[in-house]
Amino acid sequence: MLGTKDSISACLVVYNEEMVIERCLKSIAGFVNEIIIVHDGKCTDKTLEIAQKYTDKIFIREHAGMMETHLVFAFNQAKGEWLLRIDADEFLSPEDFPKIKESMLSNETDALILNWEMWNGKKTIYFPGLQKMCFMRRGHFHYCGIPHENGVVDGEVKKINVYLHHRPVYSNVAWTSFWRKSKKWIPVHASYFFPEQTKFECFNDLAEDWIRQARQVRQHLAYYRFGEPFRMSLGQLRNDLWRHNVGWKLGMQRFVYFYWLYSLVTKMEKKLIKA
Repeated sequence: MLGTKDSISACLVVYNEEMVIERCLKSIAGFVNEIIIVHDGKCTDKTLEIAQKYTDKIFIREHAGMMETHLVFAFNQAKGEWLLRIDADEFLSPEDFPKIKESMLSNETDALILNWEMWNGKKTIYFPGLQKMCFMRRGHFHYCGIPHENGVVDGEVKKINVYLHHRPVYSNVAWTSFWRKSKKWIPVHASYFFPEQTKFECFNDLAEDWIRQARQVRQHLAYYRFGEPFRMSLGQLRNDLWRHNVGWKLGMQRFVYFYWLYSLVTKMEKKLIKA
């Protein structure tokens, strides 16, 4: 029942996910108390037709190209004590539900981190350090709709030995996938460093924090262009990711992404100054 101590609102942002969404929704339908789905622009496949079998809380918003701003909207619709952030190509196993519920009932826990998986197109890849925070107590969670933001939790974040399974329809460790997604994401991501020009939304209000961070980046572009990619890459290798060759690949992809991102921000800042 919504409003109870362990009630859960599942929030999904989707974009033409007919190949995977039913597996996801079926896995959580008997576990969560409500499912909120936001489609990123016009749907051109059967995603929403499938979704209607599981929820009537379906929203179609203007196409943004990234999920984060729609997540803020979804979180604001939620009525459960807990938020579940889950993607259409992810799913949970029923045998793990009791452990998740037990952790939620603890007054000392305000967010849960689960083991996560990568997929190379043929088999799952898991190694220590692959994890995702996906359950958050709604009243203790702050989130700004900026690309690749994880959010901030007031209180205790607990890691539990449960898997959030991940099975996209492509290899999400391949360089081809990385280039395809980055070419789409980076121009959108870069635009958020100019909050005076780009609209963004926040859940439980972190707007001023992001404005300060964006200003700091633009004031120290040399560091962010050349230093921050190393920091982000090394961060990707922490928690034993360095022990696996895929971990090194992910670290390199993270370096390339952030160097590319901050190079574009630098270019946009110079253009703005000249204008």
